[in-house]
Order: sequence, then structure tokens, then C-alpha cells
Amino acid sequence: MKYQSLIVLFIGAVMVGLVACGGDKATTQIDEQDQFKSVVTIIDTTYPPLDETVKNVLDKLQICTLTDTVLTLPPCEATFFRVFQYRPDKMFSDGFIVEMIPGLFGSPVHQIVIIENYFGKYRIVNQYLGNLIEMRTTAEGYNDLLIGYSDPDIGLVAIRHEWQ
Repeated sequence: MKYQSLIVLFIGAVMVGLVACGGDKATTQIDEQDQFKSVVTIIDTTYPPLDETVKNVLDKLQICTLTDTVLTLPPCEATFFRVFQYRPDKMFSDGFIVEMIPGLFGSPVHQIVIIENYFGKYRIVNQYLGNLIEMRTTAEGYNDLLIGYSDPDIGLVAIRHEWQ
């Protein structure tokens, strides 16, 4: 009988404590306007014409050439390169992504190079050996990249590369 009274008293105290604590619940609502909606760009197989700014940058970095006298570099033409913005709200003069066809620079697969304008000087900030499948915008203003890699055992593997 003593134990039953203590158990009932203990359960009652816990219930009162839960009601007292739970009555003033702080609710946070996320406004739909504040949520970031990512835009997914699926990369097709087209090779659109290259922007003149891009051609000049690729020539300066010796990825391709604008003159026909340099035989060691491929010409800066859309048949060899595709260019994408890696930051949707920026211009090509701020930086871009270049995808090269297989066979350039001794690579048997597509190469992806990310070029960035760093205090007025262009530099390669990252390079991947795969083909670009899609890009997804982020709240930080960059595009996350979904890149396809060939695996001899299982076929095509897609890996999402996120900006940090």
C-alpha cells in the first residue's frame, strides 16, 4: 500500500512536470519565402559556341590556343570544350567550369577543370577526371557538381561534389 501511494504520487508529479514544461512550447515556423529552392541543370550532349572571354582565359592558361601556329595545344573551339558557370550569379570573367573531350592532354576520359579569377589572375582551382552530369545551385551561390566516373567493374558511378 505504501509503495502504491509512492508510485501514484511519483507519476502524478511527473505528469504535472510534463504539463508545466510542455504548456509553453516554443514553436519555430520556417517561412516558405526563406527556404532556398535549388535549381538542377541537367547537362546534355551539346557543345555550344565558346564565349570570347573564356577563349582568352583558356589561351592564357595554355589549355587551348587561339592561333594556328601552336601545334601542341588544341584550338579553342567548341568541338573540344564545353563551358559552364560554376556560380550562376557571376559572369564568365569571374570563373567557370571547363569540360574537355577525352583524348586531350593524354587523358582517356573527360576532364573537368574549374577556373577562378583570383584577385585579377586566373588559376585552376580543381580538376576531375569524369563527365559532368548535372549541376545544382546552392544557397551560398555555387553549383554543386554531379560527376560521372567510369568503373570497370560496375559501370558508371555518379558522385556529387559539394562546395565547402
